[in-house]
Amino acid sequence: MFSCCRREATALKRGFSLIEVLLAMAIFVLAVTALMGMFQFGGGMEATARAYAELAPSVENLAETIVHDAWLPAPDGTILELRAYKGEPVPDAPGYLYDLDVAPPGEDPSLYWATLRIYRSTPERPAAKLSFLLPRRVPVARRLEQSIP
Repeated sequence: MFSCCRREATALKRGFSLIEVLLAMAIFVLAVTALMGMFQFGGGMEATARAYAELAPSVENLAETIVHDAWLPAPDGTILELRAYKGEPVPDAPGYLYDLDVAPPGEDPSLYWATLRIYRSTPERPAAKLSFLLPRRVPVARRLEQSIP
């Protein structure tokens, strides 16, 4: 009878210890945290891809328009100054605004480095950036448009 009770006592001790359960929970929590981080990263990539897809049809035309209209001519034909572009709406992309930042010329005084920042709510978090050369000139077609009354 004594040996029978010992077998029942050893049978009741089978199972996981507290340390094993805590270690398994820690591994599970780390795995779930890593998985959630991947979802957050993927969501950010999806938002960037969506913004690029919404802006793609209109950004090239916008850059061409800026190159065409950026410099303000004087009545005598010289160039006065650069037009300011701050918080302007992006054509054909509702909800987006843009700013144009222009760096001074380097070796060639007639070429400026322009950066177009396109954003939704705040310029500090742009949805897209586009850099291009901005020549310091007023196109002939625009001069003709202004000379005809």
